[in-house]
Amino acid sequence: MNKNKAIKAFNNIGILMILMLLNTPCSAASNSDLSLHWDWMISAESVQSRNSPFIPPQPDSRQTIDGLLEVEVGYKQWLGLISLKTTDLYSENQGSTSSTRQNTLSSNEPNSDPSAEFIIRELYWQGGFSLANEALDEQYIDVTLGKIRLDWGVGYGYRPLDIIKPYRRNPVGIVAEEGAGVVALSVFDATGEWTLLYTDSSWTSQSLNDLERQSQQQGVGIRHYGMQGEQEYQWLAYYDDVRHGLIGGSMVSVLDLAWEFHGSATYQHQSLGYELPSSNQQPVVLSEQGNAFQTLLGLTWANEVGNSIILEYWYDSRAWSSSQWQQAIDTATSLNKIATPSTNSTQTGTSQNTALSASYAQGFQLSNIVQHNVMLHWSLNSTAWAQWDWSREINWIQHVTPTFDLLYSPQDNGIIATQWLNYEWIDTGSASLDLELAARFLTGKSNSAYANLPDKHMILLNLKGRF
Repeated sequence: MNKNKAIKAFNNIGILMILMLLNTPCSAASNSDLSLHWDWMISAESVQSRNSPFIPPQPDSRQTIDGLLEVEVGYKQWLGLISLKTTDLYSENQGSTSSTRQNTLSSNEPNSDPSAEFIIRELYWQGGFSLANEALDEQYIDVTLGKIRLDWGVGYGYRPLDIIKPYRRNPVGIVAEEGAGVVALSVFDATGEWTLLYTDSSWTSQSLNDLERQSQQQGVGIRHYGMQGEQEYQWLAYYDDVRHGLIGGSMVSVLDLAWEFHGSATYQHQSLGYELPSSNQQPVVLSEQGNAFQTLLGLTWANEVGNSIILEYWYDSRAWSSSQWQQAIDTATSLNKIATPSTNSTQTGTSQNTALSASYAQGFQLSNIVQHNVMLHWSLNSTAWAQWDWSREINWIQHVTPTFDLLYSPQDNGIIATQWLNYEWIDTGSASLDLELAARFLTGKSNSAYANLPDKHMILLNLKGRF
């Protein structure tokens, strides 16, 4: 049995196990420590497109409705998280698609066909055993075995220590992140926790881009986590067949009741990235880039009213620099100007130039689009509305939690601004229903990387619940 078949078999077995548990009678479930927690989400999204030098002309706007149903299953020492993810329950493109290569096309385009997929996000066993010897007396060893998310990162906007799989931070729509295959042994002593692990990040059932496929790795490592007073720290060393060696660490320090400092950094011996060609007639290619370094520094401030502010800076050497992005924008723009067929004989050259310019969009697939990033985050706890006389008179506003993120690229003055307004509609303790309005705007200086993303802004209405 090859590796892909083994992963598919694991997913199928996981689905069958969870379906069997779901069909367990209630009386049997109560006697067998079976727990079920259901989550669901419906997301209606409207996206406004822009003319980008990297992407062929798109409709002016598109509207979609997606859905997600998840069940978290606990059975004795087993834990699982399975998702049913549906896309394009409703889909419509509006506006015109125009370019120098075709006539203007107006009216609405046909809807895309709905699709659905079952995803085993996590399925793992946790247990342990005792090991006794004269030097250590009796030592209990925790064991984790299966598919699980390892989330060691420190930070809000970016987490350098998410080294097994880079998880997307603060999405506005539906995302179903998957774990990796893990075998981990952990022990505790007076200094903290020590973990020895093996991981395989290829345990995924969702479609991947070329960078994600080539970055799939198998490796072994060691991690130590500890606390000293008001400080917590961790360090790790990891070796896999892609990066060929990685070290990293983080620290979180509580300065006082209002302030907290956090930071993390990683260094890897090898990295993958997209290389800009030396000629305009060659595409951007994925290649080994040598060593790489990522670091993050952040401050968190909170007060008794309910305000929370996070300010972070991070650097990622794997991302394109501002000069590389300027080269990519200039080259793609010139290729699009050349791609102007006057006769049928030039159609082949036009297609080649279009493909060449589109290859530069692969820079958007990196973990960070730009090297230098600054993020400002603000949120207000819903309990804060009780502090003011005017808001105490408005019942519904006391269930609203506003959040705002501002991501700034200091090298090219690009901006991504995101806001969330979450309204807690129902909360009975055992069930909840939230209504969320989210909006993300991608803008900045005209030659910035963020201002050349194919999406100009997106507005989402999310309905999510738990039972």
